[in-house]
Formats: sequence, structure tokens, C-alpha cells
Amino acid sequence: MATWNVREMLIPGKMQEISKEMMKYKIDIIALQKIRWQGQGWIDKPDYTLLYSGSEEKTGQLGTGFMMNKTMKGSLLDFEPQNNRICKIRLKGRFRNITVISAHAPTNDKDDQKKERFYENVEELCNRIPRHDTVIIIIVGDFNEKLGNKEYLQPVAGPYTIHDSSNENGNMLIQFAIRNRLIVKSIMFPHKHIHLGTWSILVSKEVNQIDHVLATSRHSSSVIDIRSCRGPNCDSDHYLVKIKVRERIANVWRTPRRKTRRWEDGIQRNYRKTQHREMNII
Repeated sequence: MATWNVREMLIPGKMQEISKEMMKYKIDIIALQKIRWQGQGWIDKPDYTLLYSGSEEKTGQLGTGFMMNKTMKGSLLDFEPQNNRICKIRLKGRFRNITVISAHAPTNDKDDQKKERFYENVEELCNRIPRHDTVIIIIVGDFNEKLGNKEYLQPVAGPYTIHDSSNENGNMLIQFAIRNRLIVKSIMFPHKHIHLGTWSILVSKEVNQIDHVLATSRHSSSVIDIRSCRGPNCDSDHYLVKIKVRERIANVWRTPRRKTRRWEDGIQRNYRKTQHREMNII
């Protein structure tokens, strides 16, 4: 899997450019942010499928979604677009189903009320996940949070961060993870500094680590590696963040409906066959 803030997909050919990078780097699913499309729906192409969730009005802002290859489309159980910041998909697993949420949080300079409303919406979406399934929740997106290397954060988040201190959004992310028994997996894997940063400021060339991946603590061991990749390019200031998940995916078999026959029809059919045999004997 992967998550990628693509900055915009209004430019002609941008969707095809992202799909080529997905196939080149052998990624099955990409959670997308800042699509900037209007409305909700999906687009089927021969090699991939794009699912998107945007604003009802033509604002040209925000927008989330998913791009997946043909194999993953065969495992898709459900797509739920919530608003222009949040959407989710549910995949059929061989042993347990997998829920993936693509989320784009408000920036650090937004008012607290808007930030709290965002986390409430994500929490409501998590609570609607079927309880009878064993589900992995992977929340990916441009969270605009900086997490510091503090010892008290290590039960919920790892030590491999490029920031010394957390900002306000980072503290809200930690509180959200604790309330919902989630673990911030994106800073739990040791990598080089260039593979930890996710967003580059073009003017100063400063790199920040603000795209994060969360997983349920019960199944967090299924996420075995996360790192940013500098090779994929779609004219965005965010790097593609690659996520390796160890799970078995199953196909969703859609068998055609069989026509039910009444018991009286069977008796009449057998009666006609008996008459036909008697005529042949005569």
C-alpha cells in the first residue's frame, strides 16, 4: 500500500501519471489526498480503479480517495465516501477483513473547533466498522502533525522521528490514538533520514514528517514496514509513503442468481417427458 498527497488531479493526464507510478513501484493500493475533484464516485480503467470523495460544490479544494489495481478491485467489499476530508474502503481478507481510511486533517493553523470536528468524524467512522469482523484499521493521510521524540510517547508511537518536539496537531493525534487503541506505526521503523521525511518545503528545502499511518494495536504487527520514497513523481511537494502490510486477500465471488423453480413446474415437466416416451414407443 501507499499514501500520497498528490496536491491536485485537475491537470489533464495527472491520473494516468499516478497510475504509472503505482504500477512501476508495484503498489496495490494508494490512498490519495488533495484530489480537488467535485462529487463522489469511481472511475474504472483497464488497469486500475479510482475511487474519490470530494465536495458537493465545485470548490477545487481538498478531496480524498483511493487508486487500486485489478487484483484489489476483486477484493473490494465497500467504498464509503464521507466528505472531502475522509473516505474508507473495506477489503475481503482470507482470515479477516481490512478497513482502510484515507484522511486529510486540517493544518496546524486552523481553529481548534475544526480540528476537533475532524477527529470526531474519523472516530464516528471507526465506530461504524462491523464488530463481528476481525478488522485492521489503517488510517493514512496528510495529518499535518509533527511528533517529537519523547519517551512518554513510545507506547503509542515509535522513536524514529525527525522532529524534537510535537506541535498542537501532533498532540491531538496522540490523544486520538490513545482513545481508539491505535498505534502510530509511521515512526516505528528505523530508516535513513531521507526515508523518514514526507513533505519538502520547496523554498527552504526543509523536510518534515507529517504524513502518518495508524493501525489498531491488536493487529499492528501486520504492518511490517513504512518509509517514504523519493523516486515516484507526480509534481507534488509530498513524497509517496510506502506501507507494507502482511495480510492475505481473498476475492469477492459474485455468483449469478439461480432461477428458482416451483414444485408444480417439476411435476408438469416430468409428466411431459413421460408422455413423450409413450408416443415414441407407440
